[in-house]
Amino acid sequence: MQAHRLLTSTLSVLAVLSAGICSTALAQEARPWVDPPANDAAPQSTPAAPSAQPSQPPEPHPVSPAPEAHRTTQPPQAASQPSQPAAPETRKKAAEPQQPPSQNERRLSRSEVAKDFAIDYLTSWSARNDVALDATAELYALRVLFHGRTVSREQLHKEKRRFVRRWPEREYRPRPNSIGAECKPDGTVCTVHMVFDYTAVNPKRRRISEGSGALRLIVEFIGEKPVIVAEHSTLLKQTRKRTLALEETSNE
Repeated sequence: MQAHRLLTSTLSVLAVLSAGICSTALAQEARPWVDPPANDAAPQSTPAAPSAQPSQPPEPHPVSPAPEAHRTTQPPQAASQPSQPAAPETRKKAAEPQQPPSQNERRLSRSEVAKDFAIDYLTSWSARNDVALDATAELYALRVLFHGRTVSREQLHKEKRRFVRRWPEREYRPRPNSIGAECKPDGTVCTVHMVFDYTAVNPKRRRISEGSGALRLIVEFIGEKPVIVAEHSTLLKQTRKRTLALEETSNE
């Protein structure tokens, strides 16, 4: 009988324990559902890994970034170049055409050119005969008002040739303070006047002519080249004499 009671008590205890275990399991199954972590294969301690490097930015996506992201990811040297647009501006200024000279500036410039041209004219007549005659084609226009007469350049050349044969040695010296020029407003025509001193010698005839004169030239610019279109000179002082000291030479 005692053994039977012991068996019965043991079975009762087992039944009670079994019922408690089942109720506990049922109570666990009755809990609400909790979402698992995003990466259910990783251990629960993995979320703490990013906190070890909080200052590193996330890895950029390989596709083209948005404009804002593009500006933030540019290297510092690319963003610090505000002075580069100055180069095109400089080239633009250099490429701009220069302003043409004003009418007054052009007139003053032509006045200086005309005065230098008149000095060169006298210098050419101080050279050898062949040089002086060759300069006629360069100095004069096709038609010239020469001492009140209109002549062609060929006629003027013949007249100049007779003059150099009469006075084969010549020297003309312009007085620098006497040179002046007046030009039209557009600078196409200038009138030059000057006073000069001269010495002309004919060794064969043993004659010397010395004196001073006033010269007036009207110079016209064909493009940028000046040519004489009118010439007139007046003797202010003249002295002619014979001398026996002259050598029998000539530069003809």
